[in-house]
Amino acid sequence: MSNKIYLLDCTLRDGGYINDWEFSRGIYDAVSTELQSANVDFIELGIMGSHDADHFKTKFRSLEETPIPAKIGNSLFTVMMTGTEYKKMTIHEHDVENSVDALRYAFFKADVKEALEHMRILIAKGYKVFAQTMATFQYSESGLTELVKEINKIKPYAFYIVDSFGTLYPEDIKRLYHVVDDVMDKNILFGIHAHNNLQMANANAITFITEAKGRDIIVDGSIYGMGRGAGNAQTEVLMHYLNKDGEIYGEDIVWQLYTDWFADIRKQFDWGYLPEQFLVSKYKTNPAYVWYLSRKGITNFHKIKEILEQIPDEKRYTLFKDEVEKLL
Repeated sequence: MSNKIYLLDCTLRDGGYINDWEFSRGIYDAVSTELQSANVDFIELGIMGSHDADHFKTKFRSLEETPIPAKIGNSLFTVMMTGTEYKKMTIHEHDVENSVDALRYAFFKADVKEALEHMRILIAKGYKVFAQTMATFQYSESGLTELVKEINKIKPYAFYIVDSFGTLYPEDIKRLYHVVDDVMDKNILFGIHAHNNLQMANANAITFITEAKGRDIIVDGSIYGMGRGAGNAQTEVLMHYLNKDGEIYGEDIVWQLYTDWFADIRKQFDWGYLPEQFLVSKYKTNPAYVWYLSRKGITNFHKIKEILEQIPDEKRYTLFKDEVEKLL
């Protein structure tokens, strides 16, 4: 049975972890317009979050603050939120003309119960909701099966495997794909969001694509892989793969965006495979730990290794500053 493969670009959101979401309105307009021209199916416009800046960022303090690009094709627009931001915001009924099409709700294992309730409410308000299961490796197979059964009850638009710390290999993707596929409602789209700490992001995304049979799926990428920690699978590389049997996506459009806007950003900021991001994967820790240590002036590989390997397992999924201070 054939299936539909959708492509989602998350540059304006995941890329913001690199430059604090300091994308100009010019970049925002160019990316959101040109990715539509390139036939990208979902375009993530940014992330919901608090800040005090008086200029444009792709971190939005409310859904109403999020500029909705003019539609020139069939692309749908998304933003991401967490439970923390959900609880700060007033979210009105979905306005088809003046709001994003979909909300990507990201949650860790510790917050599943709360996340399910929040997503249920968002779905009732008329939003297409993506359930982003952060650090999916933390779930046992039975635990993941039970989560998916709960997901079936609320029926989100999509459910995701998220390799938050870049720890997974293709064989892990195959196993997780079938754990989820065996129990998940076929009407729920199944997605993957891969990170590149082990240089596996594209391989894992392609493994997910080839493993999918009879289920519609979504694969995430970002322009030149710009994203948190070691970055993501590259949108342009995924396009090249998906175009091998006939052109679907405009690769050249994405390369032009890179040339016009992102080549200069690349000169200012580092992302991609880096020694410290390898350690994030090895010790299955949130990349925020490496960021925090760098703010403390700690960039030596062996010093970072020494600290990360001492962080308790139950505190690795998100940044606990007091734990770092204690180790320092």
